[in-house]
Formats: sequence, structure tokens, C-alpha cells
Amino acid sequence: MRLHVHEIRLTDHDVWRSAREAIPVQHGVLVELTSGGRSGFGEASAFMTDRYNSSLDALHASLRSVAGVLRELPADDPEGAWSVLAPLLADSPFALAALDVAAHDLAARLAGVPLWRRLGAEAPGELRSSYSIGLDEPDVMVRKLLERPGWPAYKVKLAAPGDLHVLKALREHTDAPFFVDGNCGWEPVATAAALGAMAELGVTLLEQPFPRESWAAAKALKEISPIPVYADESITGPHDLDACAEAFDGVNLKLMKAGGITPALGMLRAARDAGLGTMLGCMPESSAGVSATAHLGPFVDHLDADSIALLAVDTGTGILLDDAGRITLPATPGTGFVPEYQGPAFTVRPAAAGQGARDGDELSVHRDGAAVSSVRILRRPLPGQAPADTVRRLDLLPAPSVGPATAEETAALVRGAVTHAVADGADTVWLRTAHDGDRDACRAAGFHALPATAGDGGDGSAAGSGLDGHRPGDGTLPHGHRPSSLMLWKANRPA
Repeated sequence: MRLHVHEIRLTDHDVWRSAREAIPVQHGVLVELTSGGRSGFGEASAFMTDRYNSSLDALHASLRSVAGVLRELPADDPEGAWSVLAPLLADSPFALAALDVAAHDLAARLAGVPLWRRLGAEAPGELRSSYSIGLDEPDVMVRKLLERPGWPAYKVKLAAPGDLHVLKALREHTDAPFFVDGNCGWEPVATAAALGAMAELGVTLLEQPFPRESWAAAKALKEISPIPVYADESITGPHDLDACAEAFDGVNLKLMKAGGITPALGMLRAARDAGLGTMLGCMPESSAGVSATAHLGPFVDHLDADSIALLAVDTGTGILLDDAGRITLPATPGTGFVPEYQGPAFTVRPAAAGQGARDGDELSVHRDGAAVSSVRILRRPLPGQAPADTVRRLDLLPAPSVGPATAEETAALVRGAVTHAVADGADTVWLRTAHDGDRDACRAAGFHALPATAGDGGDGSAAGSGLDGHRPGDGTLPHGHRPSSLMLWKANRPA
């Protein structure tokens, strides 16, 4: 399987708020695996980056680290691929999940069947999702409900258990059940005091009121609560299931946190065996990820797959989610997701469709739909060394008709180009530039580099160019006006 990685940028109609955070823009990556002329897709969000090692730099680094392994894995055995990748990506569950989802999608497309059928599910009946109402002023939350009438349940974010006035305001406009989500932000005594009123207001599910580490408080709440309590942040892998069975009535699994479809299916079966209710939810993600989640709907009690209904910008099309929360799975192989590379969600994209393993591949970075800058990926030797097929040089190409790229945009472009080159088989990637802005962008993307030395005549061409005799990552990116040969990546020593 060949790896392709595209950076994406999602925005919602409204700024998403919970008891924990506000998210105006959500960055992430779309992972594409190709084989036999087909592509499978997965997604990873740069969300809660410290907990899940999911910053854009970390996601790219994780994906580069297994690009060579992926090229040797068969495309018709995603479960086997996961068993190989899981120990290599133990500290990067989102990257692992994106690859696993893409591998399942690809295998189903190659087999010519929908993903649910390949997973062994019964033919899906009616699938419906709850609708999430983010934390805001009560009148804004009411407005969000009125814009989406008729959904089977509403998941309501509350900053505190005593905010019953919000539920009362919402209850005036719907008879549907409420799922209330505390996002780890509540206090046990106040939660216990509010349970009776919540039940009277039609709350039928309470999700993760306390922090993950508050197992004793969660167990005590389960013993007194008239409302089923579901784990979210407390369930990150199979190792949490026994503790969750003691402290919760159910679990809300997210494919990203679980590490993909392969482990999620095992966790769902184990949860049912333990008597736990099951829900599948979604992170801040687009149709690429949500379409995969929806195909697992036949395996769970509840689906919370509404993030695409909240989006102002999406990565493409997949499942159909109507105005009443009904989900229609595409009658096409795999998840049915079709990317729209030219859409505004893609910040770094192929300059031409179908690129891969060609000398001169280009990536471009986009702002408001227009290309700001691009990078050409060339098979070129290191300065002063013999040609090698495993070496790539990056040439940055500004777009003269558009304003100059920002340091952040150039960093994204360089980051994506290095990953593209490594996925194509490069073990060394370098850049030759005289521009201080390029050097700053490389730093911003997490790369350190070796500058050309004074003895190379200023063109980086001499055998003693400074790229010899030093380890990648030594040296700095100095400011100046002479061209420098910058080592960006070296196999086994990623910057």
C-alpha cells in the first residue's frame, strides 16, 4: 500500500464549545492508502494534542515512520496490517486509527462491497444520530435546536450540572431525549444533587461528568444515578474496559481514540459481554471519518455521528445525514467517501490529481481556495554526492499572483512534502534555499538542518559541504543570503 497524506482545515457553522474548550478551527490530516488503482481514506484530527500525541508535526512524524512498512503490507488484510502497525504506533493512536480506517476502506473497495458488509454486519436498518448542541448562551443553544428539529436525541454540553435552566429552555421546544455531556468538568457533590431534576427533564444518558482519573467518583455516581452514565474520556483502549464495567453503565467509543476499526470492533464485543451499553461517537472530523463510523452503526446501541452536520467546510461527500438525523449509507464499495481535493478544507493538496512516485510531483498550499505557494519534489543527489534514487530535493515555488505565503503556510507545505517524499521511498530529503523565510518555516515545521559550510563556494556543491561528517539535526538554520543545502530528513533520524 502506498501512503498519501493531505493536510485539512475544518470550520463549523458556530464555534464549538464544551466545558473543556472552544474550537474555532480544527486542523488535521486526511490519510489515503492506494493499491490496485483504488484508494481508501482515514482521518486524524490535531485534537487534544498533548494527550493523544496528535499535533500536525507528530502525526506526520508517525506516518513517515511507518511509510516503508506500509509499502510491504497487503491491501486485502487490514486486520493483519493493524497487528503490524499497532506496536509501531503505540504512542500515536490517531495516526494508527487513520491508517486502519483507510486500510479497511481500501480492502472493502477492492472487494467491491460496502464496509459494513466486509465487517460482517447485518444489513443496516434505520440508522439515526443524535445532534450535539455545543456550550453557549441559552438562547443560542435554543436557536441551534430549533434549526435542527425532529432529531431522535440531542446531546447537550453543560458547563456544570446545576445549569438546569439550559435544559428547561431546550425542553420547551422538543420532547426528544437529552444526552448530557459534562466533558470531564463536573464536581461530584453538585452532580449527585442534580440527578433527580435531570431525570425529570428527560435526560436519558449522562456522559463523562468527571475527569478520567476519577474512577472512585464515577463508581459512586453509577451506584446512585437514575440515569445511565457512559464513559468517554475514560475509555481509550481495551485495557480500560474492566474499570469501565465497574464505574459506568456504558461506553462511548471513538475510532480515533480506540486506534481504528480493528480494535474498536473487539472493544464493542467485549463491552457487550460485560453488560455495557454502547455508543459510537466522533471527534472533530469530516465526512472521511464519520462515514467510516456510520458503517459500524449496526454494532452499537447509539450513534453520535453528527459532526458533519455542524461543518461549514467538509473534505468531501460520504454518508447522507438528513435534517432529522437519519443516516443513509452510500450503496458503493468501502465507506463511500469521495474527497474534494479542490475544496476549501484542503490546505495542502496535490497540485495534480493522481500523483505518486513521479519525478517532479508538486504539492501546493491554499488560502481561501487560491494556491499561495507550491513545492516540487525532485529526485536529485545531495550536493557533492553521486545520484541516489532514495534522495529527494524540495524546490519551493512561490505563486507570484498571490500574496506571499505565511511562515505557517510554508511550514505546512514543507511538512507535507517531506512526508510525500518519504512515502515515495526517500530516505533523505533536502532543500536548497537562500531565503530566511524558508529557514524559519523549516524550524516552524519541526525540522533542523545542516547549512552549507564556508568552504563550499556558496552553492552547496562541494564534497565538504557540511552535509558530510555530521548527523542530520546537528547545526542550525542561520540567517543570511548565501544558498544553503538544508538536510530536512534522514531515515532513522527524523527531525
